[in-house]
Order: sequence, then C-alpha cells, then structure tokens
Amino acid sequence: MKTKRLRALICAVLAAMMTLPALSCAKEEAEPVPAGQAEMPAAEAQKTDDEENPAEEAQDAPADAETEPETARDTDLHDERVTPPESGMLEVEKNMFLAKVGDCGFSAFLAGGGASSDADVVAFLTAHLSVPGLDFAQIGAGCSTVTAQSADGGHVFGRNFDWSSAQVLMLEAHPSDGYASFSTVNLDFLRESARLPDEAIPMAAYYAPLDGMNEKGLAVSVNMISDTARIAQSTDKPDLTTTTALRLLLDRAATVDEALALLESYDLHGSYDMMIHFAVADLTGRAVDVEYVGQEMVVIETPILTNFYLAEGEKHGIGSEESHRRFDALEAFMAEHETADIYDVRDALMTARESAFDPDPSEGTEWSVLYDQTNLTATWYRREKFDAGWTVELGK
Repeated sequence: MKTKRLRALICAVLAAMMTLPALSCAKEEAEPVPAGQAEMPAAEAQKTDDEENPAEEAQDAPADAETEPETARDTDLHDERVTPPESGMLEVEKNMFLAKVGDCGFSAFLAGGGASSDADVVAFLTAHLSVPGLDFAQIGAGCSTVTAQSADGGHVFGRNFDWSSAQVLMLEAHPSDGYASFSTVNLDFLRESARLPDEAIPMAAYYAPLDGMNEKGLAVSVNMISDTARIAQSTDKPDLTTTTALRLLLDRAATVDEALALLESYDLHGSYDMMIHFAVADLTGRAVDVEYVGQEMVVIETPILTNFYLAEGEKHGIGSEESHRRFDALEAFMAEHETADIYDVRDALMTARESAFDPDPSEGTEWSVLYDQTNLTATWYRREKFDAGWTVELGK
C-alpha cells in the first residue's frame, strides 16, 4: 500500500473532573469481524488462501511463466482482546489503563446550565461532590484524524494523539440516560492536579474525553488550530467547555446531524484560551469539521482533519505550514484508496506517527486508536507499538 508521511502538531483541551460510583458490566460475545472484512463462505475462503500463497501458485505455474513479487498486506491488528474490570482500573501496560463506569451525573451538569469556564466546572464538582482543591493542568496534543469506508460498506475512524508522555485511560461508559461509549483520556492532569485516588479517576475521566465513539457509531475527536482567536460564544444558551461538549456528543448524538443540532444548542467556550475544532463522523459515512469563526459555528464536509481552518473566508488556511502538508498527505492517501478498511486506516496512522517526523526520543504518539464504527470495537496502540494493541468490544 502506498502511503505518505505526515506530522502531528500540538492541540490543547480542557478536562473536568468528577467522582461518582462506577457501574461495571462486562460483556462476552463472539468477536466481531472488523469493518471491511466480511466473513466468506468456506469455498471462497479456500480460494482466497490459495490466491495468497505464492509458493503453491509457483508449483502450478509453467516453468517459463513470469511472476511479479507482491508486498504482503498485513491484515492482522496484532491485538489482544481485553475486558474492563468490574471496578477500578486494569493496567494493561505501564501507564496504559482500562476502566468502565456507569452514570456519572452528566445530566445534572447540563441541568445546571453546564459551564462557561474552567472555574465553573470546578465549582460544579466541588459543590456536588465535596472534592475541594480541584485544579486543572494544561494538556496539549498533536492530532491527526481520518475516516474511511471499506469495500463492504463498513466505516472506521482513526486518530493519533501525540505528546511527550502521558498516562492513558481507555474508558467505557454506560450512562443511565445516554448512549454507551468508548473514549480516550490523558490522565496526567487528573493525577497531577486533582490528585484523586485511583478508584475515583475513571469517573473523573468521564468528563475528559479527547476522542471517542458511541454505540450508534458516532465518532468524535478534538484538534487544535494555531490561531490567536478564541471561542467565547455569549448568548442566552447554556454553556459548555471543550471536553464537556465532546461528552455531550458521545452521550446524546447518534448522527452527524444530531451532533450539529446539539452543538448549536449551546454556547461553546474554548478551554485554556485555545482555538479548537471538532471532527465528527457517523455510521452513514458522513464526516464533518466543526469550526468556530467570528463566534459562529461553521460546518465543512471532510473525512480529514489536521490543524488549520477549512472554512472559506478570511480564516481559511490559517494554521501551521506543516498541518497543511499533513492534510495534503492524508488527502493523497484517500485519493489512492477509494475504499479503505481498518487495516488501511491502521497503516495510515502508522505512517503519521510522531517519530517519523521528530527525532527527539522524548516525543512520540502516545496513543493511536481505531474506532470500528460498524462492529463497535476500539483498538488502541501505545507509543507507536503497532504490533501490540488492545481491542475492546462495546458492551450493551
């Protein structure tokens, strides 16, 4: 497969924190077939095996037949199937955790008007949970996202998160009045600023998603834009900050249209004075970029998102020069792959890893995640180790 190299930049996101009892409910079912890899009848499978075995083909070919070498396509995710623990966090690898929570009180947060600032989030948590002294530490991230459709109609959303080091939580959530979902959280700010005990971290992390997918196949991510402008909408609508907006979409939206309607119903306030935009993709294959220009929400249809404005007008193209080159590389990848299955998207993330562009050994892709929107699985890889991942099936 022909791919190009790209580089991720820095984006910043806010996370709110909360501690409520967790709900654990593991589910064991037959492993789903990854999107784009539909099951075949035995006869067809045998035919495929034969076609992919060059040695057997060579035995049957005439002595003077000319054969061209083919590069083997890796259709193994090299993953381990894991299940969230009944309580607490499972450390699947050093600084890589898996957890599950139930209802974390997000409806009460929304009913109270949400939050228009970091301080408002802290006030809500302190008043409702008696957790004094909460604070937030600034967390940055480099982001590359791409969504693709496979030949059999499956859909996959891939994302790289680049940072110097991080403790990472793969979180499965089952709110009582929302959709079940996966999300990925950088735990550094929770541990370092809130200093919460381990048993409280999964519930606090519920308010801090940086990317995710819900049971309806809606996938989301947040990316930074390098700009001096700030998001500070001010109307009579209730308020949300960056990651609480992401949590709203995971809990309440089944499609891109529903996600956009929800975002339009709230005033957004960028966390830590950072300009951001959202990538949103649903099970129909629709994928959009949601930007904020002049305090107005703008929607652009696109399967690719990096770190510059796509909206037409005075802001178009503002962002780093490298983010343009990464976008061009991903665009070339999509042009070369009319359809792309989960393995293609995995390979695209692999070529976009941080170490391919930054020689600093302290920098790297902290996690890469493949959200299989069709089969409702998430496969995570840690620090560019694409030969050792973890796959979780979303429980009902």
